[in-house]
Amino acid sequence: MNFLSPWFLLGALAVAAPILFHLIRRAARERTLFSSLLFLSPTPPRAVRRRKLEHIWLLLLRCLCLLLLAVGFARPFFARDISPPETAAQERRLILLVDTSASMRREDLWEKARATVDHYLDKATPSDQVALMTFDLQPRTLVSFADWSSWPQDQRAVLARQRLAAVAPGWMGTHLGAALTGAAELFRENSVTRREIVLITDLQEGAKLDGLQGYQWPSNTRVIVERLPAKQQSNAGLEILEPPAVVAGVEDAIHVRVSNSSDSRKEKFLLGWRGASERMEIYLTPGQIRTFTAPKPPAGLQSGALELTGDDLDYDNLSYYVAPEIQHVGIYCAGLGSTNDSAGMFYYLQRALPATPRWQPQFAPELTEQASFAVLATNLAPEHIAALRRWLESGKTALLVLVDTSAASTLAGLLGLPDAAVTEAGGDYALLGTIDFRHPIFAPFDDPRFSDFSHIHFWKHRRWDIPPSLHPGVLAKFDDGSPALAQVAVGKGNLLVLASGWNPSDSQLAVSSKFPPLLQTMLAWSGASAPTRFQFRTGDTLPAPPSSGGPVQWRKPDGKLATLPAGAAFEETDTPGIYASGWGGRERLFAVNIPLEESRIKPMPQDDLAHLGMPLGVDREQASAIARVHQQHLQDAELENRQKLWRWLIMAALAVTFGEIVLSGWLARRVTTAPATL
Repeated sequence: MNFLSPWFLLGALAVAAPILFHLIRRAARERTLFSSLLFLSPTPPRAVRRRKLEHIWLLLLRCLCLLLLAVGFARPFFARDISPPETAAQERRLILLVDTSASMRREDLWEKARATVDHYLDKATPSDQVALMTFDLQPRTLVSFADWSSWPQDQRAVLARQRLAAVAPGWMGTHLGAALTGAAELFRENSVTRREIVLITDLQEGAKLDGLQGYQWPSNTRVIVERLPAKQQSNAGLEILEPPAVVAGVEDAIHVRVSNSSDSRKEKFLLGWRGASERMEIYLTPGQIRTFTAPKPPAGLQSGALELTGDDLDYDNLSYYVAPEIQHVGIYCAGLGSTNDSAGMFYYLQRALPATPRWQPQFAPELTEQASFAVLATNLAPEHIAALRRWLESGKTALLVLVDTSAASTLAGLLGLPDAAVTEAGGDYALLGTIDFRHPIFAPFDDPRFSDFSHIHFWKHRRWDIPPSLHPGVLAKFDDGSPALAQVAVGKGNLLVLASGWNPSDSQLAVSSKFPPLLQTMLAWSGASAPTRFQFRTGDTLPAPPSSGGPVQWRKPDGKLATLPAGAAFEETDTPGIYASGWGGRERLFAVNIPLEESRIKPMPQDDLAHLGMPLGVDREQASAIARVHQQHLQDAELENRQKLWRWLIMAALAVTFGEIVLSGWLARRVTTAPATL
């Protein structure tokens, strides 16, 4: 006999109540009345026997009634062996997606991942098609569906294990979104009815989920998440930040970003340079990410590593550092006046672009190939115009200031025009009326706090009638509608034309707070002041150095060498450390570090994946077991509903209750009081 609601059987424990009541409530059978007890001496009663149960049949009836009620509410039934019909095995495509990011290097997660893959390979049926993929920042295919189909059936699992054995977790970040969508795209090549992706990962919260929101999953696709369990450990990581990419105000201090995992049990850590005895204490509560100023590096240090100690895991406790090089920016100047002439434009240009420890402008009166930017305010000779035009066509940028109408010949020569219509504008002064804040030069000013240029007066300006054939970009206009700043393409380069100077006789531009940032954005837009990066993450591409055309030799942290042609970027940044590029007797260093997100090792809730639209599922065996349990429950409910044994049990309980009432009444009448005899 089975029970549909077996928990009601616990009610049978209530039989203890009648037994207890029979033990503590014992009434005397007969009583004898005496006229007086005055002449009797009191004698304490003596226990002659132990307390025992009385009225056994009454007790049994009461206990039986409670037992019948408990069994009835449990809804008993007689089970029958009804086996569900077996369904034919469906063709299935299965992708085993294994995480090989840096966070998988901790503990024995990789051994657990391989064991999980072995489990699914052993369960694969002959009709299944299996693919094996790994992922970190990008997914990689180890075994394709075509490989699986081409192998002998008895060798498929063995060959797949061999390919996985040649792989180990690396030092890259985790891009979970790219891995899942890349695996799902393999299903679009075949119309199999069942598609399953088994995600084998630690599912750490620092994984990127870009690309999952709104992704259209192939039909009949399910993602089974096999999260690898790991012991809870405190973990913190650090990352050295790139120096501020600004022209002025560059600090020499080194800033680091430190993160503490949200399930960490520690909040005190030590930070210092590897090999140095000095350590700085850092306090960071679990789940926080903060920026700190690192201890000063040893004198003359060009490359090194900061070390974080105090946590349980050390795979992410080093962050490598390379001191930035001093950037020399060549600026060709013509017709701007002298350095000490406050009435000229060079006086203000030099002060708007001050030298810093890492950025050194070099103003030159001669045009060279090394010049990155040009500022012109004079009428050039034809041979100089031709050289400057070739320089512009190579991809450079120049700013031509129309200080008078004589600059028309230089403007026409640089643009390849027979002439240029430049006239002097009249009126007392002009203001900037329209500014294109969408252009990168003015984009930093696209804020109500900085977009007001109306206080800058232009006492003199020139009108330039721009031919429509040039397809110019007018970035700013005066309030009279004439162009104030225009951009014209010259080959691969650009020519900026300013219709008024910033010298005091022409305008108030040089004494405005907008002047220094405006020049800096021009340099940044032209590429002249683009800072060279020295801090990278694993998986990033290292830029090619400015070689003279010869090959560049790259050296990895493990000492391996690679030679690439000039201009070719280096992509094999698979290991954290210091990378070196050598060319023409020069060397440039780059620091490559683990992404800070890999330090956030707390498991991500699977609900986050479901909210992004991922079709989560369960393993086929688990699904079959759940289906069998559900089917069995339905069959049991149907059998119980047909048999309805509980009705007979309730009727029996009522009959027993009636018998108990009759018996207890009869026993009560037997208690009498005997009269006293004289």
